[in-house]
Amino acid sequence: MTTELKLETGIWYGRTEVIDSYFTSPLKLGIPAAFGERRKIVLMMASAGILKGDTFDYHIRCGAGTKNLLTEQSYTKIFDTGEGGAERRQNIEVLEGASLYYRPCPVIPFKGSRFDGWTQVCLAADSEFAYGDILAGGRVGMGECFLFSHYRNRVWVTVEGKPVWMDHCLLEPENMSLENLVFFDGFTHQGTFYYYGPKEKQEQLFSYRPENKEIRYGVSGAVKGIGIRILAGCAQDIERIFEEIEEKIGLRNE
Repeated sequence: MTTELKLETGIWYGRTEVIDSYFTSPLKLGIPAAFGERRKIVLMMASAGILKGDTFDYHIRCGAGTKNLLTEQSYTKIFDTGEGGAERRQNIEVLEGASLYYRPCPVIPFKGSRFDGWTQVCLAADSEFAYGDILAGGRVGMGECFLFSHYRNRVWVTVEGKPVWMDHCLLEPENMSLENLVFFDGFTHQGTFYYYGPKEKQEQLFSYRPENKEIRYGVSGAVKGIGIRILAGCAQDIERIFEEIEEKIGLRNE
């Protein structure tokens, strides 16, 4: 099944609003709501999760001067796809003076699943973009850690057409020792966070260190922006750190 989403926000009577949208089953959009000065938009799925043969094609455009929060209703489950697979492609534009915080819910790849994702983000020089992604090693509580077949997710960010940050996560448990040091180092969940925006916020984020000593946390500068990687034993630990980051750089209280 192919699922399409076209979403555009703009300024309407001084506020950020959804000005155009189109989506096909099983995807739905929740009623937009205020989140501080941002307009919170929730992607909802009228299905149990991602199945064999599913293709998702998203086109998202944040109009000039808008403030947006895009998130999901619940964790994304990728079911056993057998010899097939599933994929999701996302094209995101953040125009002049606009701000987007894209915070999808954690992804759980089930035993035998195959998934490929691609997200391209095109930013204006004076825009702001934050992205937080969490990947579980599988249904950890049911003993299905690292039993998926293939997981690949690529995120490509450009500013005024020039590439500034790329994250390429390719995991194939049959060919990789994911429990080892160079991969998950004994942890079961991975978090990725990227931020591009005002210089003072980037400096605050670069110097931030979480108090939780039960995780691994690393920060690196991109060509433009800041990239963060987190390893933890559960999704909730990473979600709490994301919330702390949100408070640190004002994504929750603007």
